[in-house]
Amino acid sequence: MEVSKLCLDPKKCKGCLRCELACSFHKSGHKFFNPELSSTTVSRSNENKKIIMKIDDTCDFCKNEDIPLCVKYCPFGARGIIK
Repeated sequence: MEVSKLCLDPKKCKGCLRCELACSFHKSGHKFFNPELSSTTVSRSNENKKIIMKIDDTCDFCKNEDIPLCVKYCPFGARGIIK
């Protein structure tokens, strides 16, 4: 699937970090989980406790996958695809 951008909805995110694990699994060549490899991060603001979602420049939209794994494995619909 051709992906030009990912959309993030922090209001739907529960902070489970499955997106980080899925991304790291892709980045490791489907060998292991290591959130330090992830192109995406989820954190919570110390000031207002709101979820902060980020994607860095190393994201390749899970090239060679059907859809980005962070989108596929988000159980809350907090991530989507813009074609």
